[in-house]
Amino acid sequence: MDGYGVLLLIPVMMLLAALPSTSVALVVVRSARLGVVHGLWVAVGIVVADLLFAALALWGMSELAQQLGGLFALVRIAAGLWLVWFGISLIRSPGTALQARPITGSSKTVSFLAGLAVTLGDIKAIVFYASLFPLFVDMHAPDVAHLVAVLLITVFSVGGVKAVYALLAQRLVRRSNPRLQPPLSAIAGCAMIGAGAWLVTRP
Repeated sequence: MDGYGVLLLIPVMMLLAALPSTSVALVVVRSARLGVVHGLWVAVGIVVADLLFAALALWGMSELAQQLGGLFALVRIAAGLWLVWFGISLIRSPGTALQARPITGSSKTVSFLAGLAVTLGDIKAIVFYASLFPLFVDMHAPDVAHLVAVLLITVFSVGGVKAVYALLAQRLVRRSNPRLQPPLSAIAGCAMIGAGAWLVTRP
């Protein structure tokens, strides 16, 4: 993973973290109702779950690459096609309103566990990570430094975006504009299509 890979991975992950979703709604609602600290604890739970998914994806893809050898190229192409399909579905979707199921309890532990549970319940996340990371890490000979860098980027990108949502929760609740959701989905979708096309066509 070189400097260009880092520059591409960070905005892609930030865009996806910023998309209206259940996790975003949970951060906003807990922060608006109980205070910014609770929104930040939800964000911590989300980041921990994302790190678990990222670690599983990196480990699993590395093992798969070593087992399959040259056939791993087929897995890489399949992953790239999945990213393209995911990007197209984002562009075609009308956007998701910020809605979250009520979470009982007002302790910081409840906020953390809520963020963790919501993210772990999204099984598509590990498929996404498994599809995205081969763009930036040589799965046949993974470098420990690169793997650590990917995990740190996950913390920075996902945690940073969710923290901003927590800090701006009150304003977002009052001024939520559904018209902004389709453009954001379109931008993220184009990024996914580009990443998938790169993954399919890279040597």
